[in-house]
Amino acid sequence: MNERAELLPELVRAHFANVWRFLRRLGFEPDVIDDAAQDLFLVVLRRIDEVKPGNERAFLFGAALRIASNLKKKNAREVPTEHLDPVTSDASDEMAASPEERLDGARARELLYRLLSELEESLRTVFVMYELEQMTMQEIADVLDVPLGTVASRLRRARDDFRARLERHRARTGGGRDK
Repeated sequence: MNERAELLPELVRAHFANVWRFLRRLGFEPDVIDDAAQDLFLVVLRRIDEVKPGNERAFLFGAALRIASNLKKKNAREVPTEHLDPVTSDASDEMAASPEERLDGARARELLYRLLSELEESLRTVFVMYELEQMTMQEIADVLDVPLGTVASRLRRARDDFRARLERHRARTGGGRDK
């Protein structure tokens, strides 16, 4: 095993949860994500010498996006919005919450996933990467191999579309705010 390949366990520890959450937000079910994540890290192992130090996250998200795209083409299916499992960054916070807070959180996640699933795929990808994964516009442009202006345009359109869909949801539900 070469010196770079020895970095794989570190990359898995540092980025697995983020990649898993990213794929979930793109609309995949947990069992599909598990397989996709395994495929991703096999790709990383084969291409470890192409991963530039300091650019690991962008490489992983780009490869995850390509795997997701291939899965969607292969399965030719809609993005699921039912039976969504909660995805939290800190399980201890979830356990400390009251049952009402957990229910509110589950409802908010369900609404988030439903609204995300309704966005056009190219807009959803940029929106998730920027707003939820907190990637910079430059990182997104590099991952998607598009100009920075395209990222900015897609992000603006995604925000407008998401906001409009959320407002329509609120109007249908009596203007209440989902937590």
